[in-house]
Amino acid sequence: MLRVTYLSRESDPLTAKALVDLLEQCKHNNPTLGVTGMLIYANGTFLQTLEGETNTVENLLGKIERDSRHRDFQVIKSEAATEKLYENWSMGFERLTEATLHDMPALKSFQLEDFNPEYLSAHPTVVENLLQRHRSQHWDPLIREIDARDQFIGELRRALVNTRQRNEQALLLMESVIEASAEGKLTDVHLQLCRRMVETLRRR
Repeated sequence: MLRVTYLSRESDPLTAKALVDLLEQCKHNNPTLGVTGMLIYANGTFLQTLEGETNTVENLLGKIERDSRHRDFQVIKSEAATEKLYENWSMGFERLTEATLHDMPALKSFQLEDFNPEYLSAHPTVVENLLQRHRSQHWDPLIREIDARDQFIGELRRALVNTRQRNEQALLLMESVIEASAEGKLTDVHLQLCRRMVETLRRR
Protein backbone atom coordinates (compact mmCIF):
# COMPACT_ATOMS: atom_id res chain seq x y z
CA MET A 1 0.00 0.00 0.00
CA LEU A 2 1.18 3.53 -0.75
CA ARG A 3 0.50 6.89 0.92
CA VAL A 4 1.40 10.07 -0.98
CA THR A 5 1.07 13.73 -0.03
CA TYR A 6 1.31 16.46 -2.64
CA LEU A 7 0.93 20.22 -3.08
CA SER A 8 -0.39 22.22 -6.02
CA ARG A 9 -1.94 25.57 -6.94
CA GLU A 10 -5.25 26.22 -8.62
CA SER A 11 -4.81 27.30 -12.24
CA ASP A 12 -7.64 29.82 -11.94
CA PRO A 13 -9.62 30.89 -8.84
CA LEU A 14 -12.04 28.08 -8.03
CA THR A 15 -15.65 28.92 -7.28
CA ALA A 16 -17.57 27.12 -4.56
CA LYS A 17 -19.36 25.19 -7.34
CA ALA A 18 -16.02 24.05 -8.75
CA LEU A 19 -14.93 22.81 -5.33
CA VAL A 20 -18.23 20.95 -4.94
CA ASP A 21 -17.69 19.33 -8.35
CA LEU A 22 -14.16 18.30 -7.37
CA LEU A 23 -15.36 16.66 -4.15
CA GLU A 24 -18.25 14.95 -5.92
CA GLN A 25 -15.78 13.49 -8.42
CA CYS A 26 -13.54 12.19 -5.62
CA LYS A 27 -16.42 10.73 -3.63
CA HIS A 28 -17.76 8.99 -6.75
CA ASN A 29 -14.47 7.51 -7.98
CA ASN A 30 -12.37 6.81 -4.88
CA PRO A 31 -14.53 4.15 -3.16
CA THR A 32 -14.42 2.03 -6.31
CA LEU A 33 -10.64 2.40 -6.41
CA GLY A 34 -10.24 1.66 -2.71
CA VAL A 35 -8.56 5.03 -2.24
CA THR A 36 -8.98 7.19 0.86
CA GLY A 37 -7.44 10.49 1.85
CA MET A 38 -7.74 14.11 2.88
CA LEU A 39 -7.79 17.39 0.93
CA ILE A 40 -7.09 20.76 2.59
CA TYR A 41 -7.64 23.95 0.59
CA ALA A 42 -6.89 27.63 1.16
CA ASN A 43 -5.26 30.56 -0.66
CA GLY A 44 -5.61 28.77 -4.00
CA THR A 45 -3.41 25.96 -2.65
CA PHE A 46 -4.19 22.25 -2.42
CA LEU A 47 -2.62 19.94 0.17
CA GLN A 48 -3.76 16.39 -0.40
CA THR A 49 -2.91 12.93 0.91
CA LEU A 50 -3.98 9.79 -0.95
CA GLU A 51 -3.62 6.21 0.24
CA GLY A 52 -4.43 2.85 -1.33
CA GLU A 53 -2.89 0.05 -3.35
CA THR A 54 0.41 1.21 -4.85
CA ASN A 55 -0.45 0.87 -8.56
CA THR A 56 -3.85 2.46 -8.04
CA VAL A 57 -2.44 5.48 -6.20
CA GLU A 58 0.35 5.94 -8.75
CA ASN A 59 -2.13 5.85 -11.64
CA LEU A 60 -4.45 8.27 -9.86
CA LEU A 61 -1.57 10.66 -9.17
CA GLY A 62 -0.72 10.66 -12.86
CA LYS A 63 -4.28 11.73 -13.69
CA ILE A 64 -4.28 14.37 -10.96
CA GLU A 65 -0.99 15.83 -12.19
CA ARG A 66 -2.48 16.24 -15.68
CA ASP A 67 -5.67 17.89 -14.36
CA SER A 68 -5.88 21.41 -15.82
CA ARG A 69 -7.61 22.76 -12.71
CA HIS A 70 -4.27 23.02 -10.95
CA ARG A 71 -0.55 23.52 -11.64
CA ASP A 72 2.87 23.36 -9.93
CA PHE A 73 2.18 19.79 -8.79
CA GLN A 74 4.84 18.47 -6.39
CA VAL A 75 4.93 15.33 -4.27
CA ILE A 76 6.32 16.19 -0.83
CA LYS A 77 6.03 12.77 0.80
CA SER A 78 5.67 9.22 -0.47
CA GLU A 79 5.78 6.21 1.83
CA ALA A 80 4.89 2.55 1.97
CA ALA A 81 1.97 1.91 4.33
CA THR A 82 0.62 -1.13 6.12
CA GLU A 83 -2.64 0.48 7.26
CA LYS A 84 -4.86 3.38 6.29
CA LEU A 85 -4.78 6.57 8.33
CA TYR A 86 -7.80 8.13 6.62
CA GLU A 87 -10.07 5.11 6.34
CA ASN A 88 -13.16 7.21 7.20
CA TRP A 89 -12.71 9.40 4.13
CA SER A 90 -13.33 8.52 0.47
CA MET A 91 -12.01 12.07 0.35
CA GLY A 92 -12.19 14.22 3.46
CA PHE A 93 -12.18 17.97 2.89
CA GLU A 94 -11.32 21.05 4.91
CA ARG A 95 -11.25 24.65 3.75
CA LEU A 96 -8.70 26.11 6.14
CA THR A 97 -9.64 29.36 7.91
CA GLU A 98 -8.23 31.61 10.62
CA ALA A 99 -10.86 30.20 12.99
CA THR A 100 -9.58 26.68 12.29
CA LEU A 101 -6.03 27.68 13.13
CA HIS A 102 -7.12 29.12 16.48
CA ASP A 103 -8.11 25.58 17.46
CA MET A 104 -4.66 24.19 16.66
CA PRO A 105 -2.23 24.87 19.55
CA ALA A 106 0.60 23.08 17.72
CA LEU A 107 0.48 25.73 14.98
CA LYS A 108 0.40 28.93 17.03
CA SER A 109 2.98 30.66 14.83
CA PHE A 110 1.43 29.45 11.58
CA GLN A 111 -0.64 32.06 9.71
CA LEU A 112 -3.28 31.39 7.08
CA GLU A 113 -1.18 33.29 4.54
CA ASP A 114 1.54 30.66 5.09
CA PHE A 115 -0.68 28.03 3.51
CA ASN A 116 1.12 28.08 0.16
CA PRO A 117 3.37 25.59 -1.67
CA GLU A 118 6.61 27.43 -0.91
CA TYR A 119 6.07 27.54 2.86
CA LEU A 120 4.51 24.10 3.22
CA SER A 121 7.15 22.29 1.16
CA ALA A 122 9.82 23.78 3.44
CA HIS A 123 7.98 22.97 6.70
CA PRO A 124 7.08 19.26 6.83
CA THR A 125 6.17 19.49 10.53
CA VAL A 126 3.43 22.00 9.71
CA VAL A 127 2.08 19.69 7.02
CA GLU A 128 2.10 16.79 9.48
CA ASN A 129 0.15 18.79 12.08
CA LEU A 130 -2.39 19.98 9.51
CA LEU A 131 -3.09 16.44 8.33
CA GLN A 132 -2.82 14.61 11.64
CA ARG A 133 -6.07 16.09 12.98
CA HIS A 134 -8.01 14.30 10.26
CA ARG A 135 -6.57 10.86 10.67
CA SER A 136 -9.04 8.21 11.73
CA GLN A 137 -7.45 7.75 15.14
CA HIS A 138 -6.66 11.40 15.84
CA TRP A 139 -9.50 13.65 14.67
CA ASP A 140 -9.26 16.21 17.53
CA PRO A 141 -8.91 16.22 21.34
CA LEU A 142 -12.61 15.51 21.85
CA ILE A 143 -12.50 12.60 19.42
CA ARG A 144 -9.32 11.19 20.98
CA GLU A 145 -11.18 10.97 24.29
CA ILE A 146 -14.19 9.39 22.63
CA ASP A 147 -11.99 6.80 20.90
CA ALA A 148 -10.88 5.48 24.28
CA ARG A 149 -14.42 4.48 25.17
CA ASP A 150 -16.62 1.59 24.12
CA GLN A 151 -18.28 0.73 20.81
CA PHE A 152 -21.27 2.96 21.41
CA ILE A 153 -19.01 5.97 21.83
CA GLY A 154 -17.18 4.89 18.68
CA GLU A 155 -20.43 5.20 16.76
CA LEU A 156 -20.91 8.68 18.19
CA ARG A 157 -17.45 9.64 16.99
CA ARG A 158 -18.23 8.62 13.43
CA ALA A 159 -21.48 10.59 13.58
CA LEU A 160 -19.63 13.71 14.73
CA VAL A 161 -17.03 13.36 11.98
CA ASN A 162 -19.64 12.82 9.29
CA THR A 163 -21.67 15.80 10.50
CA ARG A 164 -18.63 18.03 10.25
CA GLN A 165 -18.04 16.89 6.67
CA ARG A 166 -21.69 17.33 5.67
CA ASN A 167 -21.73 20.85 7.08
CA GLU A 168 -18.64 21.80 5.07
CA GLN A 169 -20.09 20.39 1.87
CA ALA A 170 -23.49 21.98 2.47
CA LEU A 171 -21.78 25.36 2.95
CA LEU A 172 -19.89 24.95 -0.32
CA LEU A 173 -23.09 23.99 -2.12
CA MET A 174 -24.96 27.02 -0.78
CA GLU A 175 -22.12 29.30 -1.87
CA SER A 176 -22.16 27.81 -5.37
CA VAL A 177 -25.93 28.37 -5.66
CA ILE A 178 -25.54 31.98 -4.50
CA GLU A 179 -22.73 32.55 -7.02
CA ALA A 180 -24.72 31.04 -9.87
CA SER A 181 -27.88 32.94 -8.94
CA ALA A 182 -26.02 36.26 -8.80
CA GLU A 183 -24.61 35.61 -12.27
CA GLY A 184 -27.94 34.38 -13.66
CA LYS A 185 -26.41 30.96 -14.31
CA LEU A 186 -28.47 28.77 -11.99
CA THR A 187 -28.96 25.42 -13.76
CA ASP A 188 -30.55 22.03 -13.20
CA VAL A 189 -27.13 20.78 -12.05
CA HIS A 190 -27.32 23.06 -9.01
CA LEU A 191 -30.83 21.83 -8.24
CA GLN A 192 -29.74 18.20 -8.59
CA LEU A 193 -26.86 18.80 -6.17
CA CYS A 194 -29.24 20.49 -3.72
CA ARG A 195 -31.68 17.57 -3.92
CA ARG A 196 -28.84 15.12 -3.35
CA MET A 197 -27.65 17.06 -0.33
CA VAL A 198 -31.19 17.20 1.10
CA GLU A 199 -31.55 13.43 0.62
CA THR A 200 -28.21 12.85 2.33
CA LEU A 201 -29.16 15.02 5.30
CA ARG A 202 -32.55 13.30 5.63
CA ARG A 203 -30.92 9.86 5.74
CA ARG A 204 -28.86 10.85 8.77
